[in-house]
Amino acid sequence: MKPQRSPFRTALTALPLLGALALFASLAAPPGLQAQEKPTLTVDDYGQFERLGPAALSPDGNWMAVSISRVNDEGELRIHATDSDSVVVVAYASRPVFSSDNRWLAYSIGVSPDERERMQESRQPVKNKLGVLNLQTGEQETIDDIQSFSFSDNGLFLALRLYKPEGKESDGVDVLVRDMATGSSISHGNVNQMAWQDEGHLLAMTIDADNKINNGVKLYDPVTGRVRQLDSDETTYRHLRWRDESADLVVLKTYSDEEHEDTAHVVLAWRDLDDEGSETFVLDPREGAEVPAASRVTEYRPPSWSEDGRTIFLGLQERRPVEKAEDEGEEGEEEGEGEEEGDEEGEGDGEEGDGPPARRGAEEEEDPPGVEIWHSKDVDPVPAQRVRDRFLRQTNHIARWTLDDGSFLQLGGDHADAASIVADGRYMVARDETPYDVEAMFRQQFNDVYLVDAATGQRELVRSRIFGGAPGSPGGRYLMWFEGEDYWTYDLESGETHNITGGVDGIFVNLDQTPTNEQMRSFGTAGWLEDDEAVLINDKWDVWEIRPDGSGGRRLTQGAETEVVYRAMQLDREADAHDPDEPIYYSTYGEWTKKAGFARARPGRDLEQLVWEDASIGGFFGGLQKAEDADVFVYRKERFDDSPDYFVTRNDDLSDPRQVTATNPFQDDYAWGHTELIDYENEWGRRLQGVLMYPANYEPGKKYPMIVYHYELLSRGLHRYHIPDETSYYNLQAWSHDGYFVLQPDIVYRDRDPGRSSVQTLRPAVAAAVGTGMIDPERVGLIGHSWGGYQATFFVTQDDIFASAVAGAPLTNLMSMYLSFYWNSGGTDARIFEISQGRMMGPWWDDYESYEANSPVHNIQNMNTPLLMMFGSEDGAVEFNQGVEFYNAARRLAKDMVLLVYDGENHGLAREPNQKDYRNRIMQWFAHYLKGEPAPDWITKGLTYIEQQDGLKRKKRPIS
Repeated sequence: MKPQRSPFRTALTALPLLGALALFASLAAPPGLQAQEKPTLTVDDYGQFERLGPAALSPDGNWMAVSISRVNDEGELRIHATDSDSVVVVAYASRPVFSSDNRWLAYSIGVSPDERERMQESRQPVKNKLGVLNLQTGEQETIDDIQSFSFSDNGLFLALRLYKPEGKESDGVDVLVRDMATGSSISHGNVNQMAWQDEGHLLAMTIDADNKINNGVKLYDPVTGRVRQLDSDETTYRHLRWRDESADLVVLKTYSDEEHEDTAHVVLAWRDLDDEGSETFVLDPREGAEVPAASRVTEYRPPSWSEDGRTIFLGLQERRPVEKAEDEGEEGEEEGEGEEEGDEEGEGDGEEGDGPPARRGAEEEEDPPGVEIWHSKDVDPVPAQRVRDRFLRQTNHIARWTLDDGSFLQLGGDHADAASIVADGRYMVARDETPYDVEAMFRQQFNDVYLVDAATGQRELVRSRIFGGAPGSPGGRYLMWFEGEDYWTYDLESGETHNITGGVDGIFVNLDQTPTNEQMRSFGTAGWLEDDEAVLINDKWDVWEIRPDGSGGRRLTQGAETEVVYRAMQLDREADAHDPDEPIYYSTYGEWTKKAGFARARPGRDLEQLVWEDASIGGFFGGLQKAEDADVFVYRKERFDDSPDYFVTRNDDLSDPRQVTATNPFQDDYAWGHTELIDYENEWGRRLQGVLMYPANYEPGKKYPMIVYHYELLSRGLHRYHIPDETSYYNLQAWSHDGYFVLQPDIVYRDRDPGRSSVQTLRPAVAAAVGTGMIDPERVGLIGHSWGGYQATFFVTQDDIFASAVAGAPLTNLMSMYLSFYWNSGGTDARIFEISQGRMMGPWWDDYESYEANSPVHNIQNMNTPLLMMFGSEDGAVEFNQGVEFYNAARRLAKDMVLLVYDGENHGLAREPNQKDYRNRIMQWFAHYLKGEPAPDWITKGLTYIEQQDGLKRKKRPIS
């Protein structure tokens, strides 16, 4: 984001009238309409471009640390004073953390890309350094070989974790605890885990030595220098957890036995560790505790505290017995007993015609068969079970341990597929999916929601057959969920259920994100008011304050009248609810103008717009940060032609913002395009928009080729700043600098007709862009990936308006795709069509005509547009055979089509050489078909397998 200039007054007073008028006309024209004398970008220019990382504010707001990464993998940390131009730049630094007393900034320092590559090639470990900046003096210090670090909550001490020495067996390493005031450090050896006390200064550590001697839990007080041994044993300790705002600590201590494969745990807890009279509590399942004998306390659910410190919640899991090997023979069986008659030495030696080969002896045990058994009655298909195996093994139930009386109770029963603690630990909310598992094989997964009393374990049904969960309110009185078209609550005190939005005049269903009536989706919520007084709920435009007892509510914003979207933000990162006595800040976004900004509502005052600009402000729906201890606010702003930057203001009305960062200042040295909105209606009359990006070297009066990149709703990206990157194969900025207009239209759909409705939406969008008179209608190309690839592939079987098309990983046959797997997750693709993006609402045998009509391969006979298709051979999202089917159909019908297959790649290309190759081939494809440039052989006639292999051996040879 470059500082804004106002050149009009100075220029006009210095020129004669005609000259001034000419200059005014030039300045008033959009940037892309001026004659361009600056060069466009080439690949060699890409490496310098910067990406703006997240901003970290010091608690007092006086400092801001921002990570910057570049396309060439060079990066740095920029540390800005927010009230001046002072900036400290640290090369290859990242992960900035401010101390709570505003005196220090710590950060990790890496190595250059070249140095990292050199060290990896020589198999040297790559180790980071620690950087420390004194914010009061400006002094910097660097400490070698620091893996991680953390400040104490009061900011007075810094714990530094060193790297594990080579050859060390255990996970314990050296930890230095540094006194920030004196600079002195105390070393602690063999530390595995460490955790600072919340709102205190105590450091808890688990010790893990190679021989396990002196393993245990230690407590270090850096103020007094005292070290306390809380427990010691020759075993492993896990999951240190402090209770918030206290000196209460819990940890798991492992033990094992010969009868079980897994590791079980003793639970150790301490209260008031900052007091000499601290209490110790032990839950040991081996010593008569109430933990069921066949169960174990598991490491897969770290222990957590109730707010009052009386109860600890743990994960409980059935134990896995050791599998005992089967005896090789029955007791008393003699050697050779049991052999078939005639099995004498020499018989059955495997000669041809002599029957099966002889059985192997016990010492030659056969390898187990590599077989999986798939059954049509499998509720979860085996591929899904295989992918989820690790997670299934971690499945556990919640149990509660009450410290004062030592009681222990498993909560939720056998069917608690997901559980959470609510109401300060008095209750647990459990979901039971099992009644709907069969239905969910191909459709939506519903569940029943239960409320479990943590004291008694009594379970009460709250709601049947809802989608998702029912999270608790911050005050612990209500559960809330979305069902049908409304929000509902359950009152834990009265046991009553209320439809809380049914009586207010808002529409809370997001129809653009809800393909079927079975899976209604909302616009989400924006948090609760303190004491559960009300909940803030979004509709399409506005935020509503809804009373959770069902007695009504009110609309807080007026977005529906102006078609501006309001969304409430919580600026206090520590708060779990909005304070009704404090102002609420809102992000604002103009649906049709694409303007953005922030508004504020103070108690008893009208809503006021604070920032409203023709730019992307804070990203879509959000992005306003506030310093923890001061009214210092920061937000990000960008435009297509103005690189993203952070702005800081010290006023709570966000006035007088000051630009702090300045990314990509060299952009002024290059030609640059701009973007504008294109309005259109699709063929059934729905109003829509698209983004039209100008060529960087645009000259008025010329007609240009255009590339159409589409997916679903893209017009919200009007102000997005696009970084040129050779590894980004669908890089719109690169296309602009190569002399193309680029259109990004909004696409909407009708149920059971996704392909044809996308055609009926895309065709008017292209016509609107061509109607500007700047685009040659004979030189328009189409491109998309995944769902966008499907739309591109389908369109060219329906219409001939495009000169060429590119489709990455597209669906081509909806029928065979319906019957395949989404291999990345192991789930069936049928659910995509019945309840999700496919929008077909049922299987193809119930609606053969719609599936056939919307499948590209079933309409390929009508395709006259040259098509480039890309697939990874290991695509786990869209079955690779979707590309193979279309390729073979194109060969059979003699259609003009090229299929690029990248070996071993998934749904998106991960290897940099493949990313660059695909990007270059897209550029060559469009250069030939949209610009008339000579086509390389791979486009016109293909390459034989031998030619391709020879080309790979000559890596430096350009693509041909």
